Order: sequence, then C-alpha cells, then structure tokens
Amino acid sequence: METKKGERIKTLMNVLQGQNAIHLREVAELFGVSEMTIRRDLADNPHGLSLIGGYVTRHFAAQRSDIGEYLISAENNRQTEEKRRIGKLAAQFVTTGDTIFVDCGSTTPFIVDFIPDDLEFTAVCNSLNVFAKLQQKPHCSVILCGGAYHRKNMVFESVAETGILDTVRVSKAFISAAGVSDRCGVTCFNFHEVDAKKKVMERAQNRFLLVDHTKFDEVRAAYFAELTDFNYVISDGQLSRRYETTIREHGIALVT
Repeated sequence: METKKGERIKTLMNVLQGQNAIHLREVAELFGVSEMTIRRDLADNPHGLSLIGGYVTRHFAAQRSDIGEYLISAENNRQTEEKRRIGKLAAQFVTTGDTIFVDCGSTTPFIVDFIPDDLEFTAVCNSLNVFAKLQQKPHCSVILCGGAYHRKNMVFESVAETGILDTVRVSKAFISAAGVSDRCGVTCFNFHEVDAKKKVMERAQNRFLLVDHTKFDEVRAAYFAELTDFNYVISDGQLSRRYETTIREHGIALVT
C-alpha cells in the first residue's frame, strides 16, 4: 500500500511534467501539509526531486520546443559540445577571491562545472539552473537574486526598485546572448533578462560575452549591449573570419 509520502511524491512528479519548478509554499498548500513535511519528503526520495532557492524542481530533462520562443530545457541539447568548450575556457578566468556574475542561459552553467571545487569565490546569479550548479561548489558563497520567477528560462526577475544588482560590484561578469550582429548589437530572446544584464555590465570590472558560432549574424528582439561593451568574447573554434577580425579590430580579446 502506497504511503502518504509516496502519494505526494507521485503527484508532484506529475505536476512537474508540465513545468520546471513550483514554489514550496504552493506544494504545501496543494497537499494541505506544512512546508516542513514537504522538506522531509524531498530529503529522501529516489525520483530526483530537489528543493532549490525555495522551489521544488527535478533534474532538468530536455523537452521539445515546437514554438518560436526560448525554452531553457530545449536549448540544453543544442551545441552542447561547443557550450562545454566555452564554459571550460571561461572557468579559467575565475580566480581565488573573485566575485563573479554568472548569467542565465544554457551555456553559462558549464562555467561552474569547470571551476575547481577547492576554489574560494563568490558568485551572483539570477537563474535556477545556474544556482543548482553553484550550490554544489563547497567553497562558493552564492548570492541568488530573487523576484518573479519565469519558468521557461528559469530566470528570477527583480520586481523591487532597488535590488542586489544595484549594490553588488563584480570582478567578472559572464554574459550570455542569443544573437550577435555588427549592425544590431547583442540581443536575447526575453525582455525580462535585459535589466539584469545591463546593471551587471555597468558595474563589472571585466565583461565576458559567451556565445557559440551559431549566435553570430542572429538578431533577437531584446537588445542589451553593443559588442564593443565587452572586454572578452569567448566562443568555440568555428567563428567566421569576418567576426574574428571585427572583434580584434575593436580591441576585444577573443578566446577560442
């Protein structure tokens, strides 16, 4: 006979088939139990459910996207090797004592994978998938920017007039993008990402743009920067000669 805990886990798994995460408070209300009961359920379950930043989530499974919008779960399976290479290159710039910002997206989590476990650093992030990686680093002090949660790209958008990003100063900002154009600038899919990207870039000592070769000559709806606003561009080894030349002519360091 299935236990009440088992019934809750089974129902929760079904709920998470249609969304990436659900707030702990909503889960407790759904089952009519305390948040502590849900925490105990999640502490020992074989189904990969986790509590991250106050949200219950499962291992990030790939899902198809049949519509023209950005879904982080779909992007996770695209250009994976290129993204892994970019993440490894970016991680080499993180040094002891750094305070870094790791942007949302499907490329940036790979940075965290390649940061040594014994490195002491502080990381600021505003997305659930990046936070899930950072909290596994034993010597990393993690700052998660809260706010309204956008499920399709796992991003928290600040709804306060003044937030963490207004006061923090990072030594290195690792920024993702969905499009890079020498005419239209650097763009992303979602307007709710723009404010965070701009605030961090304005206050960062060094700005790194992380994009694989498929993002060049692409233009998305939400503009947030010019290519010349970055100190470094980190990409894979398939970048066109034209963009290699453009980047270097602007005095930007190209890392491939």
